[in-house]
Amino acid sequence: MLLRMKEQADLIRRVRKETVIPEHARDLAIGALSTELQDNKKIFFDYLLNFISISMQVLHNADIEMEFTIIGGERVEMDSNRLIIDRETLDIPIEIGARFADIILESKGPKKLEAILSFYREEESRYDKLFEGILNRCSLQIMDELYPRRRAHIRLRLPAQSLIEYRVSI
Repeated sequence: MLLRMKEQADLIRRVRKETVIPEHARDLAIGALSTELQDNKKIFFDYLLNFISISMQVLHNADIEMEFTIIGGERVEMDSNRLIIDRETLDIPIEIGARFADIILESKGPKKLEAILSFYREEESRYDKLFEGILNRCSLQIMDELYPRRRAHIRLRLPAQSLIEYRVSI
């Protein structure tokens, strides 16, 4: 399903760039393809939540890892979003990570970097107790770039069950 969504997104990009197709026909095609892609993302997200629920009950570790950039302390841009199952990594729709990042930043106040740090400290402590000292499932990496423009590159990894606990939806 992930491969199909990636192919659909690629097709939408190629149709947008194609100048031979009349503008009206191109807009109609992009609209139809975009609607189908959004529907597929919603179906995938439902499947993902079910998978996470099941993995919480068995011996599989499912984690989510988001990479995003905070530019000028204000604007947030998602770079990537991954699901890590045991040791296998899958790129998942970026909208999932974007929505989760929005929830994190909305709940902890206006200063985005401080909000991330505060959220991570609380979650790491909670999962430390929940998983009885297994800390390899939570990580936070912040790289502060000063030149040519101030920005912070952030990589946040948490157990995927946090998507369910924070009621992330797309």
